[in-house]
Amino acid sequence: MSNDKHIMSFISSCNIACGGHYGDGESVRTALQLALSHGVKAGAHPSFDDQENFGRVFMDLSRSRFRESVTQQMQLFTKTAQQVGVDLHHIKMHGALYHATAYREDFSDWLIEWIKDFYSETILYVPPQSLLEKKCRTNEIPYRREAFADRYYDAQGKLVARSEPNALITDYKIAAWQIAALVKEQKVTSIEGVSNQLEADTICIHGDNLGLTTSLEYLVKELKTEGISIA
Repeated sequence: MSNDKHIMSFISSCNIACGGHYGDGESVRTALQLALSHGVKAGAHPSFDDQENFGRVFMDLSRSRFRESVTQQMQLFTKTAQQVGVDLHHIKMHGALYHATAYREDFSDWLIEWIKDFYSETILYVPPQSLLEKKCRTNEIPYRREAFADRYYDAQGKLVARSEPNALITDYKIAAWQIAALVKEQKVTSIEGVSNQLEADTICIHGDNLGLTTSLEYLVKELKTEGISIA
């Protein structure tokens, strides 16, 4: 997005769309060059092949189509990364595919199988306490548990659906408060006021959440007052 250069100044790792929900060789190259110049670790961000819906609508794929689509996206990313001189740090599924691989038996099995076939040494970003986390642990796949700074959680500790009006956090002070609770207490409070245990290794902010990305400087300053810095 047009705000990538601004965002890169405040983060330690990024997820780069590679042709599924958005992007092509040129956009991948531009993002990788920005990551390299800012010392930001670069991750691939495969998704359902659905640019019309930005990859946020579930698609009932077959196993073979899943493997074909994700492999094509990763080939675009890795080819461009080699040309730019950037190492692949991690893989994170995007949008509806993120949730499908995290919580469905079929999609999580397909992802684990695919990772073992092609990227067994690469870190996978996963939701905490998800089916995918359990399968990564069982299959000895390196992973990082991911929480969100700019999404509200429900009483069960899962993300509020984007179809709901209160799904997104755009106020940097609220985001900072949520991050501080995750870092210091390993907890998140739902929109209903329920506190849940949620251990996270990495915290995400969406690049298209323009209400928050324009305030990243203030968010980082707010975190510093809590004794929290970007790793």
